[in-house]
Amino acid sequence: MAGVIVVTGREAATNTDILQGTRLQTAPAAGTLTLEMQASANSAANNHVTSLQLPDGQNPFDSLIVPEGVTDGGINQDDKVQGTFAFRQGGHAVFATVLTGTSIMDWRATYRPLAR
Repeated sequence: MAGVIVVTGREAATNTDILQGTRLQTAPAAGTLTLEMQASANSAANNHVTSLQLPDGQNPFDSLIVPEGVTDGGINQDDKVQGTFAFRQGGHAVFATVLTGTSIMDWRATYRPLAR
């Protein structure tokens, strides 16, 4: 049985499938996926707009503007946006961001298997 998987990254450009090529490209077993995000800027000229499509076709968020944080190069507990979603075995979640300007987005994806 799969254990907890944590994947982190930093996006400085538009990326249409952030989890592609990571350990969370597909869910190893039914569980939850928690996404945490924070950007270096959030203005009309500099921002990251994100979306998430789950394996079952649901879009828990679309056109979500990532908040700016005070921690440079990290995710601050007080400034981040976070959500937890059901993640079915073998499914692929499409997590994407569209960059405007020069903002940088830090993110963390945590997979937790369902308890048996």
